[in-house]
Amino acid sequence: MSQSTPRTIHVLATSHGTDNANGQQLIHDLRDQLEALAKEELQVKLAWHEAYVDVQQPSLDDVVAALPDSEPAVILPLLVSDGVHTTSDIAQAVQSRENTVAAGPLGPLPQLAQVLASRARQHLDNDPVLVLAAAGTRLEVGQIQAQDLASQIAQILNREVLVGYCAGAKPQIAQVVDDAMKRPVVVLSSLLADGYFQHKLASTGADVVTRPLLPDVTIAQCFLMRLKETLETAGYVTPNDEVLTS
Repeated sequence: MSQSTPRTIHVLATSHGTDNANGQQLIHDLRDQLEALAKEELQVKLAWHEAYVDVQQPSLDDVVAALPDSEPAVILPLLVSDGVHTTSDIAQAVQSRENTVAAGPLGPLPQLAQVLASRARQHLDNDPVLVLAAAGTRLEVGQIQAQDLASQIAQILNREVLVGYCAGAKPQIAQVVDDAMKRPVVVLSSLLADGYFQHKLASTGADVVTRPLLPDVTIAQCFLMRLKETLETAGYVTPNDEVLTS
């Protein structure tokens, strides 16, 4: 570690929150997995914190307020795309405290597209309509990320991939599935974990609905990538602080 690197960096692994017990456990497991991966790949001391922007406690605001004043913090959104929770809730939390920054959500990472394309390949025998299901947001930035992800999957598979949203944007996933029912329909879930929206996908009548993204070590590695990018951009670590294990 460089002498200028702070001794402890707080990482607030911040999820949306859910009432679904299995979804809660998947997020807990993701945090544990991220902490283990970070210990292997980073030579800096990270203090990990659980936080939520909705449904569950502790709230992000409360966790931020309880941090030691003198130590830096990174809010790591355990979210798939940008929306109100990143542009408002998390942005306001960053502004509320000095020496605090936020990483981006997964976004349309090529690694995420590869994961979803791999899941789709298992269900292509009957020439189905492929629909990428996103949580949805009224913000254009999040909609563009979903469309970008669908375009990458389409390019990998050399076939069209439609987009449907669970809420907040159009077209709604149920409508996309209804419109495509003359052929088999495969819905590719880009939801992070089990919860209300995943159950909503199951009720669309699609022939296949893939499971949520978690558990998957590639997804955990993608979140770690976002954390590393932010630590370096903020100057909290340097490339020399990373253990080159890959």
